[in-house]
Amino acid sequence: MGMTTIGLVQRKDDVGTTTIATNLAVTLRNRGDNVLLVDAGPKGRQKGTVRDWSATGDSQTPETIGVDRPVVHEKLPSIEGFDVAIIDATGKLAEMTISAIKASDLTLVPVQPSTADPKKVEQVIDCIETHQAPTEAPSNERRPAARFVISRATGSSKMGEQIQQIVSEAPFGRLDAGTSQRVAYARALGEGASVHETGDKEAQAEVKAITDEIEQILRADGQ
Repeated sequence: MGMTTIGLVQRKDDVGTTTIATNLAVTLRNRGDNVLLVDAGPKGRQKGTVRDWSATGDSQTPETIGVDRPVVHEKLPSIEGFDVAIIDATGKLAEMTISAIKASDLTLVPVQPSTADPKKVEQVIDCIETHQAPTEAPSNERRPAARFVISRATGSSKMGEQIQQIVSEAPFGRLDAGTSQRVAYARALGEGASVHETGDKEAQAEVKAITDEIEQILRADGQ
């Protein structure tokens, strides 16, 4: 069986994709997988990328590569020695979003409940429907292998009416698990670590729940 690829995509920066990607990578590595992190974006963009995180980390940080052009779907099949690849593809470049989607067995779309940009979310949905090979759902409907994931929720966060409608009408659902707005995530990202190295048990539980749910989805899809 080849490498399983999980892509985190959004057309808007600063939505929590890197936080989810890095913590997911460390959690899967701790569970015994050999994990490759892929920073899919042009050099020189905003700080706080996967490459920044990896450069700050220690020798235990999962191996990280950068792909600066929209050729992720062409590059990954030639890479061997890894069980899982996790792509962080956030930004305005549509071609990079499409490339990451094409490469992914499961695409995750982080959405912040109260600040989501409906237009950007709709663009991602369109890309997934158009460019990802769908899987066979139990209902015999053809559905993309994708999920929304709630990112940076606060105790009072409510999903806006417009974005709630878009999510509910999308051809794929969302994870039950998600992340909250916690200092531990920002601290871990800045230190090249994961929340497993912090004392925040609630953040650790969130990451565990996301990872458990993703593994369940991939098993159901035969990955």
